[in-house]
Amino acid sequence: MLKLTAAGAMFAARDGNSLAAQARGADRLLGVALIAAAALLVVGWLVPIMTVRRLIFFEDRISVLQALEVLLERQQFLLFFTMLIFSMVLPLVKIFFALRLWRGRDVRGEKFEISLKRAEILGRWSMLDVFLMALAVAAVNLSLIAEVHLHWGLYALSGGVVLSLIATTRMSAMAAKIRRSVTVDLDAA
Repeated sequence: MLKLTAAGAMFAARDGNSLAAQARGADRLLGVALIAAAALLVVGWLVPIMTVRRLIFFEDRISVLQALEVLLERQQFLLFFTMLIFSMVLPLVKIFFALRLWRGRDVRGEKFEISLKRAEILGRWSMLDVFLMALAVAAVNLSLIAEVHLHWGLYALSGGVVLSLIATTRMSAMAAKIRRSVTVDLDAA
């Protein structure tokens, strides 16, 4: 029997009826895609997403974490918590919840369907839309004499959002297909 490396064991199915065990073809990479989405999100938070140049001499590079720090310093608590929860906490919770579903639950079980619905609800309340709203608020607060240049941090963040959406959407489609095939098999028997 082939032994899995530590990294391989992290993506391996724990349950023979999990999505990971049922995956075929490119779908086998969904666990890796979820990990990559989480990594892209974290990178997007840490590296500058934009540079704001005022006049000719003053330049500020801004990351998501720096924006949160500024909101906290300026006592903009509602914006701070909105951005923190909806653009950082919920997306990571959704990804790790999806990873747990990917590896560990019996896709044919009732608990899986309930957990999948919870993951979809988390997905609706997180990520790109609120982050873009926060960027719009930041842009409005800038003076009219500022020039804004976007950096690769914004693209990393957007890539993490899109990759997460693709992976979880594909997981939902796989789960629905597997559940339909079980229903057809039961009806035929």
